[in-house]
Amino acid sequence: MQDAQKLQKLSQLPKNFSDWQVGDDYEIIKQIGSGSYGQVVEAMQKSTNKKVAIKRLTAIFDDEIDCKRILREICILRELKHQNLIQIIEILEPQDPKSFDTIYVVMEYAQSDLKKLFKSPIHLQFLHIQTIVYNICVGLKYLHSAKVLHRDLKPANVLLNEDCTVKICDFGLARSVQGIDATDQALEEELARQQEEPKKKDEKKGPRMLQKQNKLNAKAVKRELTGHVVTRWYRAPEVILLEKDYTAAIDVWSVGCIFAELLNMMKENAPTFLDRAPLFPGTSCFPLSPERSAIAKKGGFPYSNTDQLTVIFSVLGTPGEKDMDFVTDKKAIEYLKSFPKKPKVAFVEIFPGAPPEALDFLDKCLQFSPKIRITLDQAIEHPMLQKVRDKKKETAAPGPIYLDFEQEGDLQIPRLRELFLREISKYKR
Repeated sequence: MQDAQKLQKLSQLPKNFSDWQVGDDYEIIKQIGSGSYGQVVEAMQKSTNKKVAIKRLTAIFDDEIDCKRILREICILRELKHQNLIQIIEILEPQDPKSFDTIYVVMEYAQSDLKKLFKSPIHLQFLHIQTIVYNICVGLKYLHSAKVLHRDLKPANVLLNEDCTVKICDFGLARSVQGIDATDQALEEELARQQEEPKKKDEKKGPRMLQKQNKLNAKAVKRELTGHVVTRWYRAPEVILLEKDYTAAIDVWSVGCIFAELLNMMKENAPTFLDRAPLFPGTSCFPLSPERSAIAKKGGFPYSNTDQLTVIFSVLGTPGEKDMDFVTDKKAIEYLKSFPKKPKVAFVEIFPGAPPEALDFLDKCLQFSPKIRITLDQAIEHPMLQKVRDKKKETAAPGPIYLDFEQEGDLQIPRLRELFLREISKYKR
């Protein structure tokens, strides 16, 4: 009878789940996401009777860059213990430890994410928005205290439940500040490939970092930047301009971009969900070429009216000399100076229903210069968040996260497999 029931359940699943090897403790319910690395399903953990999310990552050893990205993510997540950061429950042990190329990562379940929310017909009250933004900020505060930058914060990576609890996820582009070496030639080749194929999914080559006085700031973090870190619409100007120094401020810029979209969840700012849009929806990004049909020349550079910096300047205005003093690349400076002067658009014109403290918070997050941009601590102290603030949530990590394998240079498949098994073993019950 039990065998018949198992067969019936398998027959009810879509064919693409019939080969999932999740063991007897998990029952797959439905698919809730997919990407270049695999699929994510909603499942029930029978031993606890709780919903979980299971992410299947396939062919993990086919590409060294992707493989190290997955390894880096699971190593970082194991160390992060905060209610606003997604937690790994376990990584299922492979049936064949010597030849496996697929892993199943069991994670906390969330009902939705901000990307889905922005596309839904519902509206939010300002109190909901305050709560969501506060939860994002305290999650990032903990992350940065572990000397880790997320670097890919966007709506799809902010999971959400009905009570406005937030879980920041997808740490595949996150980096530990300590101990990362930039000598990985394969990652440099990946950047070159992206520059030739700008429409492909963003990656990042390894940065060169040196720690000084254990502070997460421009003087402490020296490394070579790839330029393609955060998804374009949420990418900070210093990242776009290929700056060699970038800091925790890149995640603050992303918070500002997400906050702007959250303000559009208020009916007073966007009457229907069709009226919502990202604040900076660029279609190309310096120094990559824009769409051929839109190419023009600005200061000798390929240019488009929908270039990411052009879109940013159409809202924030063209930066002045003081705003550009963080830029060190001569070509980037030349490019910036080629833009005609544009005035700043008052945020009250874009978000007429937002209270003054919200517009001030947005303005401080979206400063072109990372030197002027509000810090996370200042964001949490901002008047806009005081009504929802809970100081018990504002915890710090025990110490910096250090990934020892980052120092090993090129890693062959046997070593990578060994490192994965080492991580998986740490979740054995």
